[in-house]
Amino acid sequence: MPDAELDAAPRDPTQMLDAFLVAAVRPPLRRLGPPAGRVVGLFVGLVAATTSLAYVGAHAADAHTPAQLAVGVLGVVVVAAWAALECAALAAPYAPVATADAESGAKAEPAPAPGDALAPWRAGAEFAVWMLFIYACDRTDLVARGEKHTSQKSFWCLWGLICLAAACTVRSCRAPRVLAREQTEEWKGWMQLMFLLYHYFAQAQLYNAIRVYIAAYVWMTGYGNFLYYQKTGNFGAVRVCQTLFRLNFFVVVVCVALRNEYMLYYIAPMHTLFTLFVWLALRIGRARNDDARVLVVKVVSTLLLTALLYDVEAVFRFAFGWQPMRALVAFHDPLHPEFTDELHEWRFRSGLDRYVWVFGMACAALFPVLSKALARVDAAEAAARRAIRGAVVAALLGAIYVYHDAVFSLDKYAYNGYHPYTSWLPILVYILLRNLTPALRARYVHLFTFLGQVTLETYILQFHVWMKTTGLNGSPKFLLVLIEGHFWLNFAVVSAAYFLVSVRVFRLTCALRDALVPDDARDLPRALAVLGGVVAALAAAGHGLRAALPAPLAAAAAVGE
Repeated sequence: MPDAELDAAPRDPTQMLDAFLVAAVRPPLRRLGPPAGRVVGLFVGLVAATTSLAYVGAHAADAHTPAQLAVGVLGVVVVAAWAALECAALAAPYAPVATADAESGAKAEPAPAPGDALAPWRAGAEFAVWMLFIYACDRTDLVARGEKHTSQKSFWCLWGLICLAAACTVRSCRAPRVLAREQTEEWKGWMQLMFLLYHYFAQAQLYNAIRVYIAAYVWMTGYGNFLYYQKTGNFGAVRVCQTLFRLNFFVVVVCVALRNEYMLYYIAPMHTLFTLFVWLALRIGRARNDDARVLVVKVVSTLLLTALLYDVEAVFRFAFGWQPMRALVAFHDPLHPEFTDELHEWRFRSGLDRYVWVFGMACAALFPVLSKALARVDAAEAAARRAIRGAVVAALLGAIYVYHDAVFSLDKYAYNGYHPYTSWLPILVYILLRNLTPALRARYVHLFTFLGQVTLETYILQFHVWMKTTGLNGSPKFLLVLIEGHFWLNFAVVSAAYFLVSVRVFRLTCALRDALVPDDARDLPRALAVLGGVVAALAAAGHGLRAALPAPLAAAAAVGE
């Protein structure tokens, strides 16, 4: 393909959709005009959406609840509305621009842009399609499931090949500094990839390492939010709503669509809670956030209050035992019915990392100190610089050796008891080693950085698109199988689909956040009121549909609830 054609080729699904619509759909629609085009689009959207939904729903293992039916109604409405608006826009006449083709001299008509008004509907329609795909993969018999391949050799060989490929994507940071954004995304990326492979290959012996990785994610919640609020002073409701939307929108929709409890994806409620705690700590007395002594008081106070919250039984029960908080963090594990306390999972999961986010806050407060110390080392004479770095490396390796021998090498149950108090050590060692020299700070691994941007989506979708769960509130105990009898070929195909969906859902979530959460705080109450009205209308529609369906299905749904 010539360079000019390559540059003009569609580079993302939206551009490819535009090209298809302009070439195949626009000519007949222009003869109809916008009103007729809108009707045609609405009819086609309704038929396509309802037919697809009915087909997938007919293959479901369980009857559908009113909430699930409400999500289905929302999906149909959004797809139909998008199709109507899209067809109306394609049918509308527009004036050609005064440009000429280089060879023929004929006037060239550009493809119409979707426009700001249409873009949210496009995002919503595509999101609805992916939600139907997710449901079809994990909750129907349309896709087979298989046993996990637990070979340690396969796991480590694959991880080695991935690291070799990643090493070919080393790039320079735009603004080299300690813990640059590219570096933290890289950190999240390689940890997430090993975390995913740990689940896919059922490598239980890596449990302690995975616990450290999860602690590192929680550390970033404290570190990143502290830095943001300290630097910007933006504690407004719009910022809070945007953050909460990014953390929870996809999770909540998946929970409703698949009838899972929020705590199944415990990363989301845990990060949400700790994010709000950081906001509160910095919001109180925000005018003095530039005072180092005040920051020390805030960090220490936060640590003490966290200990009170988690380590005093009465306080924990008081804080999380009231409704609707209890309903949000309660979990009923079908694989472990012996856990009769519905708060057990929340206390265990969030309790393991209850202190490390406070350590992240402390690191953010001390960030200028570390930056200045490393700058002084960089400016020292060559011999002194090598001696200092050598001493630091030796001390860090000695500390990690002691940690490994005394804590990390314990079995998982014994290790869990030490984890809340020791997970900060390997995190600190990694940070210092990763940023010890200017060369290390100036470069990052792009492959891991790219994956680090979609950790929330890959975490959730591993349950339902890469693997298959055991059912309601189930864990991903099985592999999703598209090509039976060929493990590695199936792995490649399923993995490609899995990462494609993850990237698209990430981008769609950001687009929907920008569309649904207004930038102006004055518009926020109206937006929340509209959202509440939509939810109420959908709930009524869901209950109406549930009542209209055959009685045996309604009874089965009632039992499932």
